[in-house]
Amino acid sequence: MLNTVWMAMILLAFVGAAITGSLPALSRAAAQGAESAVENGLLLLGAMGLWSGLMRVAEEAGLAKKLSRLLAPLIGRLFPEYKNAPAVGEKISMNFAANLLGMGNAATPLGLAAMEEMRRISPGDVPTKGMILFVAMNTASFQLLPTSVVTLRASMGSADPYDVLPCIWLASLCGLLVVVLACKIMERVPWRR
Repeated sequence: MLNTVWMAMILLAFVGAAITGSLPALSRAAAQGAESAVENGLLLLGAMGLWSGLMRVAEEAGLAKKLSRLLAPLIGRLFPEYKNAPAVGEKISMNFAANLLGMGNAATPLGLAAMEEMRRISPGDVPTKGMILFVAMNTASFQLLPTSVVTLRASMGSADPYDVLPCIWLASLCGLLVVVLACKIMERVPWRR
């Protein structure tokens, strides 16, 4: 469906440019857009590599264990089935930290590692309540410092790339609270198979 929408938009742009005699302008805009996409992709790739490396160094330096101990009460309440699994708590903590720092894709490997630990403890084809909550929380993560957004805004010449922080804090906090509340409510609903 989405492919059809994109194709229709491209065809409409082409037909509109042909009718108005703007095909050269359309070609220039397409080339500039492609160039901008490659530049931004490389910029974000570099930022993701930096943050992934820093998270790996932090993990090797023992930050994961310290962060896990600090977040243990919260993780224990959110994920009671993994309360006695320190490896899961450690992986979840590192993922939460990466999301808190707005690392975006750099948080993905940590999230996958946490899910792998959860699956190892609770094998089977059906995801547990904790797995579902974890994926939902990753989708609507709270970002204290959205590094990807700030990097993109700075690269586009924003006078103050950080001026969107209060809006991002409010939106991401509200999203996270709604997700946690919805998951906890749905956990209590008796489901029939």
